[in-house]
Amino acid sequence: MAVQISGNDITVPRDGTFSRNVSIAGTLTYEDVTNVDSIGLVTARNGIEVGASPGVAASISVDGNAIFSGITTIGGNVKVGTGVTLSPDGDGFYTGVVTATTFSGAFSGDGSALTGVANTDVIFPDKISMPDSTVGSINVGLGSDLQIYHHSSNNDSHIENDTGDFFITNTGASSDDIIIKAKDDISIRVQSDEQSIECIGNGAVELYYDDSKKLETASGGVTVTGTVAATSYTGDGSALTGISAGIQTAVPKSVSGITTVLDLSKDDFKVTAAGITTIDVRGGSEGNSHTLRIHNSGITTVGFSTYFLFPSGAAPIIPTADGTISLISFTVDRQGAVGLATQLLAGSSVNFS
Repeated sequence: MAVQISGNDITVPRDGTFSRNVSIAGTLTYEDVTNVDSIGLVTARNGIEVGASPGVAASISVDGNAIFSGITTIGGNVKVGTGVTLSPDGDGFYTGVVTATTFSGAFSGDGSALTGVANTDVIFPDKISMPDSTVGSINVGLGSDLQIYHHSSNNDSHIENDTGDFFITNTGASSDDIIIKAKDDISIRVQSDEQSIECIGNGAVELYYDDSKKLETASGGVTVTGTVAATSYTGDGSALTGISAGIQTAVPKSVSGITTVLDLSKDDFKVTAAGITTIDVRGGSEGNSHTLRIHNSGITTVGFSTYFLFPSGAAPIIPTADGTISLISFTVDRQGAVGLATQLLAGSSVNFS
């Protein structure tokens, strides 16, 4: 069929072959065309529209933008320039700068090649989740000096520091406290595992010295193991029990023919004398006063060591009769030392009956 010309339109009803260029100033319309086959470059001056209406399905503009309003499926990698590659399994590879307002999902790699990362705070809106054991720890410091982790095998948590001191500091207001809570006990240990402070739930608080318990609280007070030294005490002590206060009395046993020695760490002595008895002393401090009460048990003869100095240089005559009581009072005038004898200034009151 021949080419039909009607007005400004030219219609080719069948295949047409042109051996020279064809210039069309208006619109070239393809009716029922399914394929455009070109062995050369196809140039669209105003873009390419795909779909019944322009901009509905897909369009490629003359400035290189591609707009798709539906799903675009690509079987292989998608490359954007030389810096971005998107793989079919969803991975993204970037060699340039990635700018984002948020990140989500998992990341891989150690980030050792990252540069230009600002040294600012990282804020996590929810939580950081890591697996159990030291493999899933939070490490702080170049050598992982500080580690925070949880052990699933014994179900406990750890904060470990292996370099320098470890500080827990509250720098808030003067009324702000540091509070440590536990559902059961709190234990503070030093060195390898020495007990230092034990806080027992619904029970005692224990203080230790070199792994040895020295103080323990109880519902009725405290128990102290060892010596309590204080610069002062308050109260009248009327409720104190089990302590020695004031004059301390010793009751040495007198054996006939054997010297009875008084330990002057005590204040008062009660001697039940029988037979022949000699009174001697040891210890003592200059200026301390003591009393000696002698009770005769049977016929008794009592003498004194040379440490005792009596008025006029003569020892008192102690009654020998059974049942009599004598009182000797003496003060340490000189404390004995090497080459220097103890001196006791003594007085007597005898024959109490």
